[in-house]
Amino acid sequence: MINVRTLLLSVALAGQLVPVAKAETTTVIRLTGSSTIGEKLAAGLAIDYARQLNLPASRTVTSTDPNEYEILSTGAEGVRPLRTHIDAHDTPSGLRKLLAGEADIWMASRQAKQSDLDDVRKRAGSGATNGPTLDQLLSKGWEHVIALDAIVAAVHPRNQVKSLTLGQLRDIFTGKARNWSVFGGADLPITPFSASLNSGSFNVFCGQIMGIAEIADCQKITQPVIRKILASNEELADEISTNSGAIGIVGLSGLRNARAIGIGTECGTVVMPSGFAVKTEEYPLTHRLFLYAPPTASPDVTRFLDYVKSDAAQSAVEAAGFVNFRVALPPDSYTGSRLDAAGDAQEGGRTRVRPSDVHAFEDATQRASRLPITFRFQPGSDDLDSRAQDDLHRLASLMQIAPYNQMEVVLIGFTQAQGDYVANRDVSRMRAQVIRDSLAAAFSLNPALTVGVGPAAPVACNLDANARFMNQRVEAWVRPLK
Repeated sequence: MINVRTLLLSVALAGQLVPVAKAETTTVIRLTGSSTIGEKLAAGLAIDYARQLNLPASRTVTSTDPNEYEILSTGAEGVRPLRTHIDAHDTPSGLRKLLAGEADIWMASRQAKQSDLDDVRKRAGSGATNGPTLDQLLSKGWEHVIALDAIVAAVHPRNQVKSLTLGQLRDIFTGKARNWSVFGGADLPITPFSASLNSGSFNVFCGQIMGIAEIADCQKITQPVIRKILASNEELADEISTNSGAIGIVGLSGLRNARAIGIGTECGTVVMPSGFAVKTEEYPLTHRLFLYAPPTASPDVTRFLDYVKSDAAQSAVEAAGFVNFRVALPPDSYTGSRLDAAGDAQEGGRTRVRPSDVHAFEDATQRASRLPITFRFQPGSDDLDSRAQDDLHRLASLMQIAPYNQMEVVLIGFTQAQGDYVANRDVSRMRAQVIRDSLAAAFSLNPALTVGVGPAAPVACNLDANARFMNQRVEAWVRPLK
């Protein structure tokens, strides 16, 4: 038995050294929920976390179920062993196990919903009163955004169709559109395929494309149209790449040899699922990957959660095929396309914007580059959402390292176009100031310029009720010091 004493393990988490107290027993961390996260990402994170603790780690199967396994790390002298148990079946079941005390962390490939809580309480019986509210689940204490993914409409590589709108995708998966010639393609029957109807990708597909919140309702509408259901995203992509008339919704991380087509908007633009568009969440079918755990979680679980959001964990995120939070600069055409969008609106396009706000955007972006840091807020609130709160720290840390320590920050606030113009512009200014004040108070980082331009330079079509919320944001840009 190892003698009891205090051992400080130097764990690099977001640039800080965190002291970890030694205990005699094995550390056990139990994750349950999403197969999207559990199949690849959770294992990579667990192994990499063990390495941060100087513990060798290996994956082992604990049952005949391939979706249940463990990452075992044997303890060195003075270091307790670590066992990470991963139960990766589906997102909905994970919350039940978390709240029942059968798991420490819930893995979710989409944000928690009220129906998740309703299902837990229904299964627990009428006497169940404990547990978080939805507002609590969505708060910083419970919710942790660990990576980004996107679902894409995947077709055969030689399919001539380059883009489809969300409405056209709905027509395909409800059986209203049956031939590719309807969309300018070959005279060829459309063959819709799908991954498991309980998978995370299918769940996101239902919400973001079909506009159906409840998975059972979505299954009822789409299942008669889907020709074949595959066990995984990878199998689905392989099937699509060998069938000239096929289409399916797959995770960007599992696209393989199939081809992703762009998403058209009601404003006539097309958005492709590029890495930068996903990082900024400007690609309309981007979705976040979440871990949920109670604020009262054990110190071991809390340290693991701190690690998975740190810069040290981003290599494991990338290795698993997901989009991480490391900074990447946009393509050369990015700023020009945003200026074009602002100009089109000013000149009588689909969004009316005052010339003074277009000029304010032009002035703010002179010599500047957009960072893939987008601050968003809780719906109807000036409170930052959980990713934005982490991004405050990411931005402050970034500005301390080269070459960014020779640059200054520009914050630009935006809104959607609906409602009173002046009120919208005032909201965009106020929210940009919230970010400025938060950076100054918490990190002594003082942005050089803070502006709000209302609905200028939109990244989403304001005619689309399901997408215009993407324009409610504060963007971080950087420019060389004068």
